[in-house]
Amino acid sequence: MRLNAAQSLSSYANVAGVSVYGTPTGFQGHAKPGPSTYIDAAWEYSLTRNWVVALDATYRHTASTRITGDDPAQIPPNIQQNTGSSGAVGFAPALEYNWKPTIRVLVGTRIIALGHNTPTTITPAGAVNYVH
Repeated sequence: MRLNAAQSLSSYANVAGVSVYGTPTGFQGHAKPGPSTYIDAAWEYSLTRNWVVALDATYRHTASTRITGDDPAQIPPNIQQNTGSSGAVGFAPALEYNWKPTIRVLVGTRIIALGHNTPTTITPAGAVNYVH
């Protein structure tokens, strides 16, 4: 089993024109992303010498981003908005096969099932690990 917890903090970003924050052409201002928390717990269980089942469980929460600035095409030109927070709970079950101690293949999927301002997604995953 492993447990990973991370917190990220961002500083202000200058924003000019159209951006990922939804600002319009001509906008001049700043964005202040909120803090983001990520927790990942993972388990693996060896069924045999070659076969392993794995499961990751994840949680992510990101606080709202505050955008402030001016848009000359708008009256009044001052813009202040918040993007809103988002969060998600996900699971990633997988099956691993170890051909040799140096070669293994993993096949699984990542499922984001529960979320706030986050879409539900199912993403296939695969990996080949070769240790030399």
